[in-house]
Amino acid sequence: MQTAKANSKSKQSGKSAVRTPAVSEAVAAQAQDPVAAGNPGMKPAEPQATDIGAVNPVAETSPVEQPAVHPETDVRLLDLNKIVNSTYNPRKNFREETLLELAESIKQSGVLQPICVRPRDEGFEIVYGERRYWAAAMAGLQFIPALIRELSDAEAEDAAITENLQREDVRPREEAAAYKRALQSGRHTIESLVGKFGKSEAYIRSRLKLCELIDALAGMLDKEEISVGVATEIAKYPADIQQEVYNDHFAEGCYSSWKTARIKEIARRLYERYMTKLESYNFDKTECLSCQHNTANQVLFKDECTGGCAGCQNRECMIRKNNEFLVQKAVKLLKDDPRTTLATDGETPAAVLEALEQEGYHVEELEYSIYHYDKGPQIPDAPQAEEFESEEEFSEAQVEYEAEMAAFAEETQQLEFDISEGRVRKYAIIGNLDIEIRYEEIGDEEREVTVNEGQDDEHKVFVTVVPPSPLEGLMQQDRRNREICYEHITTDMKRVFLDVKVANKPLQKEEQQMFYYAVMQRVMSDSKLRQCGFRPKEGSYLTDREQFAAAGRITAKQQAALVRAFLVDYFRSAAPEYGCTDETLLTGMMCRFADMNFTEQSQKVQQEYLKVYERRKARLQEQIDALQAKAEAEELAVSMQEAPDVEPEELPDLLPDETPAIEPTPEPLIIPMDPDIEPDTRMPEEMKTAA
Repeated sequence: MQTAKANSKSKQSGKSAVRTPAVSEAVAAQAQDPVAAGNPGMKPAEPQATDIGAVNPVAETSPVEQPAVHPETDVRLLDLNKIVNSTYNPRKNFREETLLELAESIKQSGVLQPICVRPRDEGFEIVYGERRYWAAAMAGLQFIPALIRELSDAEAEDAAITENLQREDVRPREEAAAYKRALQSGRHTIESLVGKFGKSEAYIRSRLKLCELIDALAGMLDKEEISVGVATEIAKYPADIQQEVYNDHFAEGCYSSWKTARIKEIARRLYERYMTKLESYNFDKTECLSCQHNTANQVLFKDECTGGCAGCQNRECMIRKNNEFLVQKAVKLLKDDPRTTLATDGETPAAVLEALEQEGYHVEELEYSIYHYDKGPQIPDAPQAEEFESEEEFSEAQVEYEAEMAAFAEETQQLEFDISEGRVRKYAIIGNLDIEIRYEEIGDEEREVTVNEGQDDEHKVFVTVVPPSPLEGLMQQDRRNREICYEHITTDMKRVFLDVKVANKPLQKEEQQMFYYAVMQRVMSDSKLRQCGFRPKEGSYLTDREQFAAAGRITAKQQAALVRAFLVDYFRSAAPEYGCTDETLLTGMMCRFADMNFTEQSQKVQQEYLKVYERRKARLQEQIDALQAKAEAEELAVSMQEAPDVEPEELPDLLPDETPAIEPTPEPLIIPMDPDIEPDTRMPEEMKTAA
């Protein structure tokens, strides 16, 4: 009786306890040294033959169906130190609180239900019963009763999954991981798991969804901060939506918390915000009727979808089906009536446009909104007898209906004629969910045209341009499509040329032809081409193809002419016009090339400007010399003023004939003035006179 109470307490505690990621370090230490963890003098419980198949009231919460006993089955007391952990147990984490309670119960009553092991090397590996193993270690037992079975890896995995999934205290995500592992093994299907564990297919599928929870929500589920039902509903959506839901409604400090909301309310909010209703789409939904992602097939939504509503949880599949539907319908409309023009008003999915373009169909961008274009004749509704009070009113309605149908037929016939004549364009406008047929009237256009009646006689007139027929329009479209094709090729090829590495190999003949043609195009005018011997077969100028053909049979003399023409053009455009000196390379090259080919003109130009330069240089040199002389005179005057006063030396007595000659007074230094500089009128008169 006492044991049963302890079991009940353990069961309740196990359900309400906070889940921890793993056993604490203290528990792990006890497990590594099971003898030291408990009372060394305590004797292990003796196994009873009648206890082998019984349920341990302390260790478990409900009876379990043990795997079938093999003939070689053996139950023995095994040393805990000879047993290694299980690699197949889907339960990776154990609550420390419940392990401690189980360990205390084992101290009192012993291990009443043996664990299951299989031989492994010199010891044994746990198949199931790992929780009892840890609790026995914490209780200080040295030995534990064990059911020894010879199992393969596959059998051991199945036994571990079966035993653990049949327990009531297994965590939801551990249960989900076990189902997933069973399916991944290839030995089970959803149907076999339903029969094995007595769970419904919907239950197993909902559990499997928990494997797709993002880490943040999975942690909340493990800590019991959200319920299994809430986690299952959120897990039905892709990871990006899960993250958005967590950030907006479950994260700390979120603006609108859903933590206290009921499961059905959360499911409704998720459905309204993130679910797409299948009834909004026009593609074939036959496959959707039995699809697991169809919310109508899920128990939780059956009450809410009594009217036939359904949502798709697999948005990628839904979008793919919708895009395929639009592409197929557009192609069919075009094949049924080749006069149809595929068009978009900006609402067409990009994937649809890309698919049509890749298939060779051109989709025109409309200039106006879809509402600018006409829907065309609308078929009248046939009257229904139950809508009228008397047979006479119904008869009148029928007569009116027949008149409307006749008018509809006439308008339809006229519309078809106008389309064939090119006066009405038929559009198939591809929207986001479907395709609409619209029409646009094309009137005759008056264009201003310049007419040349003579050399100097030009005038402008207005002519009426009839729209092309559908056949002519298609041919024009083909020409335009070809232009678009090669426009794209040219644009992208230019980008290739930006990063291309030129091959270091001999030139091919065609490459040489291309080079000389490029030179002719770049630097040779029609007159120069004729001077070099390139003459057209007809007309006054060479066509591009004639120039290319001439480049393929070019002579040595023509090659020289093209090279020189290219150099002339190069120097003309590349040689700098500012900051040039006699050391500028391009300037020197240009002058040297001109000396070799245009000697007279070159010398004339060079000599003209060199003479000017020499004159300017001479005048500047005069000014430089004058300034230098003035600076030297000023420096001398300053040095004399700064010399110290000294007593004059006594002159030696000289004989009359030894009187020293008087040196002439030196002329004052006069700096010549620049003739271009006028005298300063502000100078004193005496200085002006002296000057």
